[in-house]
Formats: sequence, C-alpha cells, structure tokens
Amino acid sequence: MNNAGDYFIYSKNCTRPVATNHSDVTVTESEVIINDSEEMVDLLVSLGADINTAKTLMCLHVHGPSKSSELQSRCELRQPDVSISINKLKKMEVIRIISSSSKGRGRPSHIYELAMPLSEALIPFRQQAKERLSILQNQLLRLTELADSASD
Repeated sequence: MNNAGDYFIYSKNCTRPVATNHSDVTVTESEVIINDSEEMVDLLVSLGADINTAKTLMCLHVHGPSKSSELQSRCELRQPDVSISINKLKKMEVIRIISSSSKGRGRPSHIYELAMPLSEALIPFRQQAKERLSILQNQLLRLTELADSASD
C-alpha cells in the first residue's frame, strides 16, 4: 500500500509566509498546514482508519465547510468515496450536514463541516485504536500462554 500522503492533495491557495525558516528556505503557512495534515492522515491510517475518511476529515479541518464536489477535488476522491467517508464521519458524530435548497428543481445541496474542534473529532479514532490495541494485547498474552504450555 502506498503512503497515505501520496494521495493527499490540498489546493495551495494560501501562500502567506510564516516565521519558520529552515536552511534559508522560507516555509509558507499552507505548506506547514499541508505537511501536518498529510502526517495526520498517515497516522490515522496507521491506527486503522480508512484513508478516504481520514483525508475527508482533514480536508474539512483545513478548508472548513465544504460541498461534496469541493471535497472530491481537494482530496482527489471519487463521489462515492466522499459519500462513504461522510457517512462514516456522520456515524461517528463528528460532522454536521447543512442542507440548502437548490435553485430550481432537484435535490438540495449539502455542506459538510466539522461539528467540533479537530482534537474532539479525533476521539472516536483514538478510542477505536485503543480497542484494537486491547485485542492485540490479549492475543499476545494468549499466545504466550499457549507457547508456555506447549513447552512443558
């Protein structure tokens, strides 16, 4: 599997320089945000999160309220992948869906936004990782017990 950051693209419209200067290279604020966001996606994926869900979460954090089409282009995801990710985040209760009636006929459009600060939105991901860790610890303990009884 490729590194999650290989797929994670943000539009780099914000190029305001920040005070960070490494080896005479000025790092823009957008580059810092993008690098941090890519690392967070990588970490979430390594903890067991779905890459598309992690990308969607971070995209909403970086860009704020967004339509599905904006999430598709910013995260380089197909529409079905965005829908699946939005449903997962909705089930975790970390996003809010705002409906707005379309002009004319057709379905209302939706705008998606984080329902809480990012640190709180990460709680369900942390909890899932802790649950997986507990299962792994129990399996390791059982493996040790079996190995010890086989040695006798």
